[in-house]
Amino acid sequence: MIAKKISALLLSAIALFSASACTQQTASESGSKIPVTGNVTITAFNVGKADALVVQTQNTVTVIDAGNKGDGKKIEKFLTNQGIETIDNLIITHFDKDHVGGAARVINRMKVSNVYVPDYTAESDEYNSFIEKIDETQTPLTAMAAKSKTEWTADDASFTLYAPQETFYGKNEENDFSLVLYVQHGSNTMLFAGDAENARQKEIMELKLGNVDFLKFPYHGNYMATTEDFLDACKPKATVICCSEKENADPSTVETLQKRGVETYYTYQGDVTVISDGKALQCEQNADD
Repeated sequence: MIAKKISALLLSAIALFSASACTQQTASESGSKIPVTGNVTITAFNVGKADALVVQTQNTVTVIDAGNKGDGKKIEKFLTNQGIETIDNLIITHFDKDHVGGAARVINRMKVSNVYVPDYTAESDEYNSFIEKIDETQTPLTAMAAKSKTEWTADDASFTLYAPQETFYGKNEENDFSLVLYVQHGSNTMLFAGDAENARQKEIMELKLGNVDFLKFPYHGNYMATTEDFLDACKPKATVICCSEKENADPSTVETLQKRGVETYYTYQGDVTVISDGKALQCEQNADD
């Protein structure tokens, strides 16, 4: 399927706005100028070979992807158990069903202040349900044009969301449309790379973001021609791979991460929590029963 830019007709129908623990990680040298006043917490859910993550500052919630259909229930339960009714930002990195599948439920059951997506359309029931729910709830949606970026500050953390650089990557190459989120909290940096494949990983490297303390590993741990260069460019200290036991990370990826001494977590073994205090990261995994 050839990805298409979101049409004018579509835009008129929606609101468009332009338990094991890792050792603490040493923070990077350069830090944010925003004084640190609390923690940033990342939760990566065990939803099989699919992405569903929540990033929380003291007072805000950002959801990055919503897994497959049915996985939105897990995000909703996680937040409502904390008394949270509003998601400040919902980022759908791209429209594969294992990223957008649970989004309709999240939008239906919770107040979502902003939704960010790449600027193309898809042809799937999951995508259609998502768009229909956006329209029904009049949830603000920003389709990020190629080469654009969006920045915001949430409490003591800065967020930068990068759109892809191109409008076409080839037939059936939607992964490279992935939005990429970079977060800085004190001296800690965090990178969420969606399902970036070779072309998109090259684009991320060209951003010259420097070393990152935490990486949401791209594309479920698939080993790509660019994998080693990508890891050399960002030098993560800890990483999470969203995968299932049956569809696990590529053995070459596992070996590459081990050689580099990267603390690695696989979501099929349980939800992963990463806490930044602005100076160091603490990681833990809650093993499923």
